[in-house]
Amino acid sequence: MANIYLRVPTYIAQFYRGRIAPDPPLTEFQPVIFSPFQQEYAMMDSWLLFVSEKDMEHTSCFSERMWKNILQGKAPQGGKVILKRNPTDWPTMDEICFLTGTKRNRKTDGFDYLCIQAPRTMVIGGFYKVVTGSFTLKFNEACALVRQLRREFLRIFLHWICEELFVCEKRGIRFDSKTGRDVVMCIEHFFYHYQMSLGTNATDRDSMRRMAKRWLEDAKMLPDDIDDEDVLFFYENEKEHRGKNIDELIESTKGNALMRNKKM
Repeated sequence: MANIYLRVPTYIAQFYRGRIAPDPPLTEFQPVIFSPFQQEYAMMDSWLLFVSEKDMEHTSCFSERMWKNILQGKAPQGGKVILKRNPTDWPTMDEICFLTGTKRNRKTDGFDYLCIQAPRTMVIGGFYKVVTGSFTLKFNEACALVRQLRREFLRIFLHWICEELFVCEKRGIRFDSKTGRDVVMCIEHFFYHYQMSLGTNATDRDSMRRMAKRWLEDAKMLPDDIDDEDVLFFYENEKEHRGKNIDELIESTKGNALMRNKKM
């Protein structure tokens, strides 16, 4: 089976490696495999093209043969070794920029390449063709696949926060940055579950936390966003038992019922 190597934000790469195999996560060299019923698979099935290494036009997506050249310290197009490196080590963005002749900037520090298994075959001109190590994606198609991966990541991330808030509410855990759980703690739980270490310094994680909070605000999911009068209305009984969890409320209801039975 051939693979492609797609340039994605680091958090996307770490998420998919941890999501597919959370314990332990996939290594950088192990491919992420999509089901034929998933959108990502369908996009590759429609857009993959045979591209000779010598005809490489961009760095958004490499074919398997291009990537093997990079591992050997060669330019993606092949030729002589221009950088002495260990082929068993995952290439850094500095090395890739050097080997591809692209300028390194602040944005490149936040990217990684995700190894994705390509479909075994695809239909070209009405005939089934075997996908070889020379297949890759054009620039626009590679960017579209990255957007799809990001949408799926955000869907899972926002669902996680929703579920955690629901559990907190069910168990009577207050959602308060001073006295209870807050959004940052939920985000940390998500990072821990998918083993998303991000960068090696605290700045990268702080940047990711700020980005995640913006996503939540955009999704209108933060508690402060709720301003509907019907939602904020509290009944007298709710005020009396406010802060208790569901199990405690059930027990108190049972107790009240017993008291009524005794009086009868």
